[in-house]
Amino acid sequence: MNYFKSILYFLLSLGIYSCDNAATSPYPPITFNEITPMPGTGRASAVAFVINGKGYVALGRSAAQSGVLKDCWQYDPNKSDSCWKRKADFPGIGRVKATAAVVNGKAYVGLGFDISIGVYNYDAYLKDFWMYDPQTDSWTQKANFPSNYTDACGSFVVNNTIYVTSGMDGASFGNEVWKYDPAQGELGTWIKLTNFSGQARAGGIAGTNNNHIYFGTGYRTFMEKDWWEYFPVTDSWIQRKSMPDSGRVNSISISVSDRIFVSTGRYFAGNLTGGHVKSDIIEYDTERNVWYERGNIKASGRENAIAFTLNGKGYIGFGENDTEILNDLWSFEP
Repeated sequence: MNYFKSILYFLLSLGIYSCDNAATSPYPPITFNEITPMPGTGRASAVAFVINGKGYVALGRSAAQSGVLKDCWQYDPNKSDSCWKRKADFPGIGRVKATAAVVNGKAYVGLGFDISIGVYNYDAYLKDFWMYDPQTDSWTQKANFPSNYTDACGSFVVNNTIYVTSGMDGASFGNEVWKYDPAQGELGTWIKLTNFSGQARAGGIAGTNNNHIYFGTGYRTFMEKDWWEYFPVTDSWIQRKSMPDSGRVNSISISVSDRIFVSTGRYFAGNLTGGHVKSDIIEYDTERNVWYERGNIKASGRENAIAFTLNGKGYIGFGENDTEILNDLWSFEP
């Protein structure tokens, strides 16, 4: 009897160990096409957003721990030449790992980290929040974020309301959730919600389509690979199938044709090894609650990249690998 119990326990543990494996994909591997890069230097830890059929890339840094940027560039997919156009600079402090979201044709950009001050200084964790109007190419300051967890947050939009969760404040990781309503007053209003149900973290990502909202991955002294669905009506979370890897931080999430993809990032194995950067792209099937491996970006693996969606195509690019800041952009169709 003890022998059969041992076999049963082994099989159960094997099932638990392998339950996060990727499912067999019903789709062919994704093919990436290279896009004309941005003028000048590349950048990492920037933000990206889309308004009226054009992509925007702003902020970030041009070197590993320096070269902070405040510029903002517009990408027009309908132009083969001069597809990049510089727009008005961000008026706040240059920063990395900020958040960006679009509501009613205007972008809201802020939070993030001031690399000139240092990790363990609360003043480095920036709370200011700005609205960009593409019609006037101008920025207007809005209500400050009420929390100090501003570095490497996750963010998403539901019903013209911006949600921000998790992040770091220099001393600890957070799991707070806040929502910002830009229509409430001249400056907009922040409201605190129930904390994220998973572990506190920074560098996680949010993935959304027209029907579902997800958040997961990131880092809290070790890697996370969990994946959670958020329900704004009840302000509640339910855990879904974890990613089919050992976890990642500083990755991107993107929705193309209502399908959710996660790509790039770093598996961090500690200060002695550094782990490795990733070039893969995986897809989360919202109906089956499974993950598919869909291929790899042709170029270098990377972390701290940007991503956006235009005209049914996903765009992933920039960021950094172990040796350099990257200045490239790649498009794909699901």
